[in-house]
Amino acid sequence: MDGPDRVPDAFCPAIRFCICSDLHIKAPGDEQTRRLRQVMETTYALADAHPTHKTVDAFLFAGDLTNNGTPQQYHAFWDTVQDVLRPETTVLCCVAHNHDNWEFGKGGEKTGLRHFRMITGLTTDTHLCLGGLHFISVSACSKKRRYYSLKQKRWLKRALRQAHADTPNAPVFVMQHEHVRDTVFGSSAFDGWGMTCFRRILSRYPNVVDVSGHSHYPLNDPRSVWQGDFTTIGTGALSYAEFTVRHERKVHPPQCETIAQGWIAEIDRSNTVVLRGYDFLSGTCLCTYVLHFPVNKADAPLTPQRQKARSAPPRFPAGAAMEIARQDGAVTLTWPQAQSGDSFPVFLYHVELQDAKGGILDRADVLHAYWFVHDQPFYTVTLPEHAGGNTVTVWAENAYGMASTPITKEVTFDV
Repeated sequence: MDGPDRVPDAFCPAIRFCICSDLHIKAPGDEQTRRLRQVMETTYALADAHPTHKTVDAFLFAGDLTNNGTPQQYHAFWDTVQDVLRPETTVLCCVAHNHDNWEFGKGGEKTGLRHFRMITGLTTDTHLCLGGLHFISVSACSKKRRYYSLKQKRWLKRALRQAHADTPNAPVFVMQHEHVRDTVFGSSAFDGWGMTCFRRILSRYPNVVDVSGHSHYPLNDPRSVWQGDFTTIGTGALSYAEFTVRHERKVHPPQCETIAQGWIAEIDRSNTVVLRGYDFLSGTCLCTYVLHFPVNKADAPLTPQRQKARSAPPRFPAGAAMEIARQDGAVTLTWPQAQSGDSFPVFLYHVELQDAKGGILDRADVLHAYWFVHDQPFYTVTLPEHAGGNTVTVWAENAYGMASTPITKEVTFDV
């Protein structure tokens, strides 16, 4: 069997669709509508260039279509979609609990759900077949303090039973806005972007591919594709990137808004799925995953354990050294970027300032700009000076905590 990032030589797509989320459209003609247009035009251009399958069969939008759920914002979303959409392409959306329903109506009814249905003409909970595959989408319920209702859970169970009976060996795509708890990057209880509503239901069906957004965590982080009892895919975001770093969540580094990420999925007649993660602003493919169905849970290649087992520590270039500049009681440290030791990106740099006895005087974490397609050859951080002899150490780490050999430098601060 081919590896999880190698496309089989004989692969020929029979269906193609784009998956994205977290548009956060604020007004007609804003930056987010421009990004939506670019996503659709890029997907169509890639399809047009394909030698055999030149169709985009669907666009899947996994929630936070708007920033506040107002009619104006839904019109901006739908007018943009309709302006670019081709007749052969289906649109499937789910409506999120938060941004798509920011304002509540009388009796707790979520006004965004009503605006979405009236403006787009689409349903909020949808089960359809496309190219012989089943697609199931679940939106937020109408209750202010509940994400999904008991009625919706029963509906999802029926839809999954039907899909499994119809296509027992094929992937079944399920979409909701929030990640399933403790699956992809951003879904843990600490991260705060996961929910427990559907886990027991989905766990009965190993061929489920669940797609979700909400966290904005980068899709080219290897933790954004997860396999266990089923498969889960984080969509990234079209608006900005977010991270958890050690014990700090909601980290927004510089240039976190200069991306627009989403997936283009292709499936062939033998139920092989090729996922390509794109930065649509630059048209760059950031990562590729290959999934085979039916899934054998015993050897699913993208479990966290198997991903970590095939990873390797990052490494600094030979002769890499740290530069130090002092000014106004602070010291700025500069070091060259580390290189990946495998197919996964470098995730983070740890910096420590130690005294002569090895005690830690100060520390900092600096994200490697792996979500950003432009090269960043050097990284910097500024720390306050500390009197006496000091050792400055920096090391790189990948998504699975594998660390590089550190760079160290001795320095004395006379303060």
